[in-house]
Amino acid sequence: HYFIQSNLRSKIMVINENRWIFESFRDTLAGINGGIAAVYTTQPLDTTKVKMQTFPNQYSSVIRTLSTVFKQEGIRGLYAGSIPAVLANVGESAVAFLAYGRISEVMQKLTNCKSHDQMSLLSQAFCGAFSGSCASFILTPTELVKCRLQTQYLSGRAAAGVPTSPFPMFVYIVTKEGPLQLMKGWTPTLLRETWGYFYFFGGYEAGKRVLLSDPSEVSLWKTAISGGIGGTLCWGFAYPIDIVKSHVQVGNNTPIKATKEIYSQYGIKGFFRGITPCLLRAFPGCGALFVAVDYTKLAFNRVVFKEY
Repeated sequence: HYFIQSNLRSKIMVINENRWIFESFRDTLAGINGGIAAVYTTQPLDTTKVKMQTFPNQYSSVIRTLSTVFKQEGIRGLYAGSIPAVLANVGESAVAFLAYGRISEVMQKLTNCKSHDQMSLLSQAFCGAFSGSCASFILTPTELVKCRLQTQYLSGRAAAGVPTSPFPMFVYIVTKEGPLQLMKGWTPTLLRETWGYFYFFGGYEAGKRVLLSDPSEVSLWKTAISGGIGGTLCWGFAYPIDIVKSHVQVGNNTPIKATKEIYSQYGIKGFFRGITPCLLRAFPGCGALFVAVDYTKLAFNRVVFKEY
């Protein structure tokens, strides 16, 4: 009995001494689960968003786009790019939540706060902005593949010689356009992620403060609503940059040229093409993401840190 207690105390000491390592693994795992949950909840609306962004004359409304894609390409067309989307969201969320946790620890020291929940809402939002900038490096190549797959069908057929699945498309870009092209669109992606994640985490944390008496508490529907608020604010503010990003990755323009082209052809409305399916998917998608993230953290804390 004494040996068991001694061995248990030794394990607890090891965990506490290396707590940041375990927390980093926890946050990464939570981000992975959140990314998967978000994609499969809302992928058809993401496909709709990208098509409306890049081919606004052909895809003018959410219903028309969904019905046209389904008729031409079937259910597979609605989930076109879902594998790179999963990879993108898993990579993005894993990096973002890992960075958010570690940046939060630095911010706590800078602001003399004892815990993340004691930080001001503005400090938490800035932590989110920095985490978004980190995620942009993972997100750019995977979103490039996703956008190419989602927009290659114009009449129900892909262009001759262009791959129709994720890995061949990845190889096609590397071999035909060069490895550096995988980072095509990084500048607008960086701007979108930094600006968007400020509101993403800021909105989520604000929602928790309003809905929960204790911000560290986990509640299924309250967490989902808080996550939905964060996601809606994120995309509402960052959407014009996302339009530019999609045009850069699908076409051959620089961000500045793409911005000028969009404005000259469609005016200010051109920067909000496809925002309806984007906002429709933002609330449930980000709600599902944060539910998966928070419950993963809760389970991990109970198993590893013995927190109940």
